[in-house]
Amino acid sequence: MRVVLILFAWLLQSPFQGWETLSRLELVSGFDDFLGEETEVPVFSEELKGFEGEIVTIEGYVIPLQTSREGDFFVLSRFPYNNCFFCGNAGPETVAEIYTKDKVATEDSRVRVTGRLELNANDPLHLFFILSEARVTSLD
Repeated sequence: MRVVLILFAWLLQSPFQGWETLSRLELVSGFDDFLGEETEVPVFSEELKGFEGEIVTIEGYVIPLQTSREGDFFVLSRFPYNNCFFCGNAGPETVAEIYTKDKVATEDSRVRVTGRLELNANDPLHLFFILSEARVTSLD
């Protein structure tokens, strides 16, 4: 009976819908010992937690953080650079860390990224969302 209930719950879970699904979290105020100050901490919805460890796809804009034009790490933003989280125009739920298997050009461009979703609520040195083992496809 338990297997049937788990299967039924899995079938009822809505499909991953990119940034819309990632926005299903609540930000609460909490004290971070590492930073020594109050900060916003994510509380992920049960639906969002259901996608942790799964392969998901999101589209967005590359925000390069390395001096090199090629790397295996960048930040993906739901919005173009001038409207992104780092410019103060969006929330922390609109960016994700991307770690690729291979080196990719990290220019300011629109891309589709497929990778394994990790949720981060505890490490202030990383963003809330991390996609590892990612593959990147240009949309420009």
